Amino acid sequence: MVRSSLATPTTPAGAKRATELSSKSRPLHDTSTIDDTLWRDVATHFNEEQILDVLMLCGWYHAISFAANGARVDLETGAPRFNDFAP
Repeated sequence: MVRSSLATPTTPAGAKRATELSSKSRPLHDTSTIDDTLWRDVATHFNEEQILDVLMLCGWYHAISFAANGARVDLETGAPRFNDFAP
């Protein structure tokens, strides 16, 4: 059975956790790693399984993005864009 490690972002708790996680993701994006200080900070909000889930999700997102962009896959008509959800 597959289950999400994070609360649903549409709930107040889920939205708060998603925002916290998003705000801490820049070093992972920039350096492809997180240092010990950031790991400890993230671990105050998420357990180790959840952190590893997010690391894998980020990796798959990059892999799929590279393949789709490199292959020039057209955007889906009518599909939401990230800018539609900008804070």
